[in-house]
Amino acid sequence: MDFSWLSDIFNGILQFIPRPLIIRATHGGVVWVFGNKVVELKPGWRWVWPLIMDWEIIPVARQTERIQDQSLMTKDKKQVVVRVIVIYSIRDMVQAIGQRNWDVGTTVNDIAAAAVVQVVTKWELNNLLEEITDKVEEQLTDVTRKELNKFGVTVHKCCFIDFSTCRVYKIMGNSPVEAVE
Repeated sequence: MDFSWLSDIFNGILQFIPRPLIIRATHGGVVWVFGNKVVELKPGWRWVWPLIMDWEIIPVARQTERIQDQSLMTKDKKQVVVRVIVIYSIRDMVQAIGQRNWDVGTTVNDIAAAAVVQVVTKWELNNLLEEITDKVEEQLTDVTRKELNKFGVTVHKCCFIDFSTCRVYKIMGNSPVEAVE
């Protein structure tokens, strides 16, 4: 005999009972009351009521996001492969996941990847190599910081972890492999 209906009834009754929620000091969150009112949850002991609330808790402390490798072309038409990391923390939970955004990691990844293209393609290869750990990283951090600030994210640093010249090959149907210059 199947008694899963009993479990459904029990879980339904539990929706009417408020329950405690503990948020660590390194985390934060938001609660949606009736699905539309967004309230920030600070670290500590909180009460939530499942009947009228939905909540999400995420880390707000310092985090690192590794951005996927990008094959780019510099201002003087030299091909390079770049990988960066973004070191960030979440300043405003409501902007980060409550109203303007949902997945902070994806947003950091997308905006940082776009910033890499914006910064690297404006430099010539020789100048880029000379200034990579100074002016270029500073410019990349500034561009990334400015864009992610809109989503409640504070960027501490955006750094190159891999950088190399490259050659891109493109396979054209049945023809031999051709180098793209």
